[in-house]
Amino acid sequence: METKEIEHYFADSTILQENPEEAEELVNLAGYQVTKAELFAHTREPAITIWDSRIKFNMACLRRFPGVTHIQILIHPEQKRLIIRPCDPDAPDSLRWARGGGEKELSNRDLLCKIFAAKVFDLMGWNPQYRYKMMGKPAVCDSEMLYLFKLTDFELFVNGKKSKSYLPEDWRNYFGTPVDEHEDSYKINLADGYITTNKT
Repeated sequence: METKEIEHYFADSTILQENPEEAEELVNLAGYQVTKAELFAHTREPAITIWDSRIKFNMACLRRFPGVTHIQILIHPEQKRLIIRPCDPDAPDSLRWARGGGEKELSNRDLLCKIFAAKVFDLMGWNPQYRYKMMGKPAVCDSEMLYLFKLTDFELFVNGKKSKSYLPEDWRNYFGTPVDEHEDSYKINLADGYITTNKT
């Protein structure tokens, strides 16, 4: 940008002088809530969608684990959390979550799982007529990169000519998790109640 152009932008501007009397305001974060990302557009964020007979991870999930074709799915029934853990194709209970591999570009795929889906729907008390979408967050356990999904933080979709989404009723009265609880809400310990799924 040329000097004349810069001068033009500042020609009618008022120069702000630093005022020593205007000190930075000290903020106490007590009472603040970290706003849930689900309240914003999130089509490009990592997510899992669960139907009554299948599940599917979007491409944003696959891109977080480049070249990974197989995962294990871990469930914590009490905390109602789901974790995906990259694994070797021949690892016990490994699931192929992507098409392609090797020299072929990876793409996402449906994982048919009537029994698994039924168990999740039963655990969560979900309506099998709807599908449920959860956003994921990166997590680390013992230096192992994982992806965490809170099953309680879902977006519900009613199938029809035009898909409509709904959020949980109890979200109406708050924006998100209190600041002092937010970091702890994403901490995980795989030895604390997580179970691996089988291939049903």
